[in-house]
Formats: sequence, structure tokens, C-alpha cells
Amino acid sequence: MFKVLEVGLRVKAHQKVGSPQPRSTAKGLNHHHSRERQRTISQSSPVHNFIFPGVAASPPKFMSLEEVMKAAKGVSNMVLAHEIAVDKNFKLEKFDPPDNSVEKQVRDVMHKAFWDQLAEQLSQDPPCYDQALVLLQEVRENLLDITLPHHTRLRQEISDTLDVELIKQQTEHGVLDFSQYSQYVLSIMARLCAPVRDETIRNMMRETDAVLVFRGVMETLDLMRLDMANFTIQQIRPHIIAQSVTYEKRKFAEFLKTQNDGLELTRAWLLSHIRPEDLAVTDEMAMRGVVNSVITRSYLALLSWPDEKILPETVVLDGSRILELRDRLSQVCILGSVILVTLSSVGPMITQPDAFKLKLKRNLCIILDPALSDKETMALMDNIVEQVVKEVDDHLIEHEKPPLPASAKTALKSQVLEIKNPDHRIRSLILKRSMEFLGILMSSTTARPVQIPPGLSSLQEELAHICGTLLRLVTHNRNVFGEYYADIIMNHIKAHKELSESDEKKVEEVEGNTEARSEVDK
Repeated sequence: MFKVLEVGLRVKAHQKVGSPQPRSTAKGLNHHHSRERQRTISQSSPVHNFIFPGVAASPPKFMSLEEVMKAAKGVSNMVLAHEIAVDKNFKLEKFDPPDNSVEKQVRDVMHKAFWDQLAEQLSQDPPCYDQALVLLQEVRENLLDITLPHHTRLRQEISDTLDVELIKQQTEHGVLDFSQYSQYVLSIMARLCAPVRDETIRNMMRETDAVLVFRGVMETLDLMRLDMANFTIQQIRPHIIAQSVTYEKRKFAEFLKTQNDGLELTRAWLLSHIRPEDLAVTDEMAMRGVVNSVITRSYLALLSWPDEKILPETVVLDGSRILELRDRLSQVCILGSVILVTLSSVGPMITQPDAFKLKLKRNLCIILDPALSDKETMALMDNIVEQVVKEVDDHLIEHEKPPLPASAKTALKSQVLEIKNPDHRIRSLILKRSMEFLGILMSSTTARPVQIPPGLSSLQEELAHICGTLLRLVTHNRNVFGEYYADIIMNHIKAHKELSESDEKKVEEVEGNTEARSEVDK
């Protein structure tokens, strides 16, 4: 079932194909399009040790290289399975190093050297086919890679036609027709490629320079390998989703065996959300309720997670998604705050407040949409202020009302800019109500509609999207790691109870000894 994961990893290793967005799909405030977030993970962090187990600074035990590599491969496959399961738009993408990077320069120089040497050898009299033989062998392997299991006859035909030993004999006897092989390769590619590659192959068929043809062949074969990997992923994605929870559980258990304490950050994260009253529960049903409440509060805390703090081990695979939801929630709260502040300042002058709110929100979303972080959002606040003033002016002109006085404009700008303060009263209130609303939805066990909190009706669509995305991530995460969460919370509560009982017993013993001494003194 998970053989495609190994195929995908081989493609990535061979072509340096990068997976999209774990990471990393953020929804824009208005257009809801996907964007990438660049985050750096320290190689000394537990997060790095989770993704690459067995490389911790102080390993828990002696492990063979084979054991370490096996564990690393298992978690790498787990990461890929997780991405496919939670991201319906997941696909492998061709990796292109940044312009002017050392990697790109080295790659370009090596490629140019290879093709220049091939052209030089073919132009000799008689031609030298050493480089051509290497190229044809690689083309043969790539063509076999992109065939499907049922293409038995085609696979045999490719193996027979591009037989390296036969081609060697042709070169030795001076009868090798290199261009004939290029046309044969193109004909096979035309039969196997996706429709999007048809035009490229037709253009190569018209090319007469064999070197240029084979250069295009190699580039296109790389893309076709990628097409095949993505096609396979989409075909078996439903099966991966159905089995990913069991698969991730098994791989995470294997990871834990390689660590001293693979749940250190997770334990601290959960226990920080246990309240004093939670420690007093004794009933089994009440304990389950406490466990659910603590887990819900812990998930919600991720929506205010600081960048400098390392994420718990069990949520690191969704780290980029969670942090993007956090930034999106912050943007939504700022958006709601701007709308409320604007209406409270100039509300009496607005003739149609509902239509005004809708238009203001739509245009503010366009401004906020490119921002991927709080810092970027704050940098746009001056633009937000100007847009607010413009919307008010346009509304007053449209409804033939007196223009906004200069003093009122200054006051409005000042009030909107104050929202930059995280402790701003209205901004804090909207964030508090939004978090309570999300908490209610996450804790709900029925499909009964939940009322939108006061002041958030204009943000209903945005909050619904955040909650829907969060619920999908949380549901999958809890299905995989829920048993660990419950054990951590219940063991802590039981240990606290045992400690309390022990302390009470000691107090009773001390009191008993004190009473006994008092009786003796009498």
C-alpha cells in the first residue's frame, strides 16, 4: 500500500523534488489561494531529531547504522504519508535552486560540460560514442521507470531496442544511427506522456540536432517521472487516508524507541493546560471529560504559539499549517477590530452599515491578503488606515453627505493605528471571543449550529474556514496520538492524587504523634 511513498522519496532524491507546503498551505483572507511559508528548523532541536531520528546529541542507547537509517526512512515515509493524507492538493514538485545560488551554478556547469562533451564526441571523425552510450543507458532506465506494471510488452520492447550491448556492437562496426534512437525514444515518450507534454514532444520531433533532442528528452523524462509519481499518489490517496492513522502510529512508535524521551515537549505542552480543578476529579467519566478539555485547550493554545518556541513533537508535521492558521486568526481579529473601530467612530454618518461593512471588509482583505505573518500585517497598517478613510469618504460622497472633517479623519486614523497594539481592548476582546467560539466548535459532539459571538458576524466565513481547517488537522492528529495524550494527562492526575494522599497521610501521622505526646505530658 505504501510503496508509492518509497517511489515518491526516490523521485525526490533523484530529482531533488521538493514537497509543497508542509508543508505549508495558507489560505488568503480573500482569495483563499495556497502560499508557501519558509521556516527554518534548528538542527539541534527536538523537531529536527523527530524528522531525522537517531541523530540526537546524546542517543539513548547504542544503535547500529542500519537501525538508525531504518528509523529515519520510516519517519520520512511517515511524513510523506501524512502530507498526502491531510493535504488534498498535495503533489511533488520539481526543485529548482534559486538563481545565483552555488547549487544552481554547479548544476548548470556540470550539465553544460556533459552536453558539450557529447557534442564534441559526436562531431569527431569517426564519431566517439562513449558519452552517448552512457546517455542511452540512462534514457532506457528512465523510460522503464515511467511504464506501468501492466506494460509488459512495452517494457520488453524498450529493453530490446535500447540494449546497451547491441548498441556497443553497432558503434564498434560504425553502423550506429544516433538520430534513429532519438526518434524511437520520442515515439515511446509520446505514448506514455500526459497530454500536457504533447506539444513539447512534437517540438523535439522536429528538431534535427541530436544533442538538443536528447537534452530535451532528459528534461522531459524528469517531468514525466514526476507526472507518474503524482498520478500514482492521486490514485491511491483514498487508501492512504484510510490507513494513514495506523501507519503513522506504527512509525511514531518506532521513532520513540530511538529517543530518550520522544514526548518531552508534548508532555510539557499538555500539562501546562491542566487546571487546579482538573486535579480533583476521581470519577472515571469525569476523568474522560477532563482529558478532552485539556486536549482541546492545548490545541487552541497552538493558535497563539510564539515563533521562537519549539512545537510539540506530535504536532510538528502540521507545524507550518498550524502557524499559518495562527497568523490567519490574528489577521481576522485585526480585520474585525478595524471594522468595529471604524463603525464606532463614524457609525452615525453611515447610511447603510451592512453594505458599508461588506465593502470595507472586501477591500481590506485585498490589502491584508499578501501578509503571511503578524510582522507583515503590521507593516500594512498604514495602508489599512488610508483605505478606511477612503471607504468612509466614498460612502459619504455616494450618499450625498457632508465630508468627514479633518479632525474626525485624524481621530479615526489614530484609533485604527492603535489596533497594532496586541493588548488593544477591542482586538483582545475579538480574539477572546474567537477562541471561545473555536473551542465550542471543537468540543461539540453534535451537528447542532453554534451561534456566532456578538461582533463577529461579519467574520463568519473566515472563522468557519479557520475552524474547518483546524478541525481536520486536530481530528487526524488526535486519531494518531490521542492515546499518548490521554496517558500523559491521566498519569499526571493520578500521580498528583497519590502525592496528595501521601501528604495527607503524613500530616495525619504527625498530628497523631502530636496528640500522643500531649497525652503522655498530661
